[in-house]
Amino acid sequence: MNNFPLPRIVPDGEALTVIFILLQIEDEGNHGNDETRSFILSSLAAQNQSRVNCVLCSDVMLVFDRYPLVDGTFFLSPKQYNKNAVEVKNEGRALFLNAVCMKCLDGKDADRKLCCRFCATQWDGSSLIMGTMYAYDVFAAMPCCNERLKCNGCQKALMLSHQRLNFYSDYSRKVTCPHCTSVDYHFVKPLAVYYTRQWP
Repeated sequence: MNNFPLPRIVPDGEALTVIFILLQIEDEGNHGNDETRSFILSSLAAQNQSRVNCVLCSDVMLVFDRYPLVDGTFFLSPKQYNKNAVEVKNEGRALFLNAVCMKCLDGKDADRKLCCRFCATQWDGSSLIMGTMYAYDVFAAMPCCNERLKCNGCQKALMLSHQRLNFYSDYSRKVTCPHCTSVDYHFVKPLAVYYTRQWP
């Protein structure tokens, strides 16, 4: 782990205060990082893309060839959240490489909040690591209420509200509904249907 102090100047009345923020960069080793980095860069290069759009606010983000790869985070989903999301193959599955920008991940700005239409819980992506990629849908992985746990077909609950799947990635996989036997990505929901957004 490398530590880098970054100065930050904050106006304090008439004087300026310099605050040092400690930035910690963790390196999981060259194998995992290089594999992920190569996957993202080669997928985008195949489509002649050097920029991506945030799936929430559509801000354009440059893609860098070193970590952090983007000022936000990439994630894989069976859903194409915007037209610029690149289709990729991962573990034999067709998925889409989507991205969320740093400002939308944080969600602290009032105009960047993403709230559930049913329970009003704000989606919080601040715990996600910036500049890398998650191999699952980051919106599906954190269900906030029973509406997020319903079958896309019959609308009945796939599990009880207190139950959770073992892994975040399980929410991005096809599941069989115990009621209607429909096989679908039931936990991956359209953003416009399940969330309200306030954008600039």
